[in-house]
This record gives sequence, structure tokens and C-alpha cells, in this order.
Amino acid sequence: SPAREAAGIKASARPYPQSALVLNFSHRSEHGFISTEFHTETGPFTQVPLPGKRSSLVWVVKPETAQELAALDDAALSVRVEEQMQSMLGRVSVEPGRQVYPLSAASPGRFAQNRVALVGEAAHVFPPIGAQGLNLGIRDIDDLIGIASENRDDPGSRLSLAAYDTRRRPDILVRSSAVNLLNMSLLSDMLPAQLARSAGLNVLGSFAPLRAFFMCEGLRPGSGFRALAGSFRKQAAR
Repeated sequence: SPAREAAGIKASARPYPQSALVLNFSHRSEHGFISTEFHTETGPFTQVPLPGKRSSLVWVVKPETAQELAALDDAALSVRVEEQMQSMLGRVSVEPGRQVYPLSAASPGRFAQNRVALVGEAAHVFPPIGAQGLNLGIRDIDDLIGIASENRDDPGSRLSLAAYDTRRRPDILVRSSAVNLLNMSLLSDMLPAQLARSAGLNVLGSFAPLRAFFMCEGLRPGSGFRALAGSFRKQAAR
């Protein structure tokens, strides 16, 4: 981030032995505006809906595998994508244009300084799992707008930016740690880590209230607990 560097904010970075193949594709079946994420031994394989019968794809694999996939022609890569997603959306046709990105994790020492506030991937970098990067970025903007509204005379003052740093730090650190831990469990050969991850995901998949709770928490910290409290109040009032 040039802005982060200009503000004199240092960041710690850690590369992962993974790369993400990113592309768009069309498919025969409707996606119903549902995003599906497969967890594999090399990382997530995530389909994200686009308008019409089209989706984008983030396929995390070993760096050498990403280069091999990117070198395939459209027909061959379409077959590989359809096989990997178990024909969930029917016949797949990869669209022209594909990119490969090496994955890493990065965290700045501060989230604001010298009249610069960090948002999005300038403030947090981690593997693409569970759309948490997008959710965090939205909350960065939301909190920044709130801080600026509370400090209209000088939104970029030292006190204003210190308040932004304090407000964002817990959310970013907790989410980043959780995503990095989940990603490391995918790469781990240790059976206990694999069993714990699988058991946790199976519980989330089979128990709708718990799944809804974590989805709410992923969008806005505390919202899951507020939804539970509201549900309990409604039941008590009956």
C-alpha cells in the first residue's frame, strides 16, 4: 500500500505456500445468488455469483499447480473447474482472462497515522476464506464514516485517527487470526487439526441456528448475540 508506506506505518508479512487462480466462468444452471466454498487440502475453492448464469472463481492451490492450471486452454480448464465443483452448476465454460496471485498474510502496526486511515487490504491481508476480507473492508468504511461524523472539524486529526485505530483493532485482529488459523488447518497434515476443522464445519452445516449466528457475527460483530437475545425475548413474551 503506497498510502500505508507514505504514512510511515510498518507492516509484518508472512507468505503462504499457496497461490490463487482467479477467473470468471459461465454455467448451465442457476446459482440462485448463492456462493459456495469448498475446503480442500491446498486451500479454498470458492464460487461467487455474478449476474446471470455467471460466477467468479477463487481457486487456492500450490503455486506450481496454479501456473499449470493457468496454462491450460479454456476447454481443458473448464473441465477441471466443473470436476472440482462436482458439476454443481452444470456445464462450465471458462471466460477469457485469468490471473494468479501469491497468497500471504500481512498486518500493519497501526491502522491509522499521519492523517491516513487504512481500509481494506491496506489494513488486513489474509487468505480468501469465508468472505471475511470483504466483510472487514465494509466495516472499515462504516467505522471510518462514524469517526469522521463524530469529528467533523478535523476527521484526520491525531485523536480522530487514534479512535479509528482503537475501534478497528479488536475486530481485525480476531478475524485475521481466525482465518489464518483455518487456512493453516487446511495445510496441516496433523490428524487432530483436520478432525477438529471437519467436526466444526459439519456442526455449522447441520445446525441452522448456529450457522445463522456465525453468519451474523461474520457480517457485524455482536449482531449474532443481539439476534439470539431478540429471539429469547420473543419466546419469553409468548
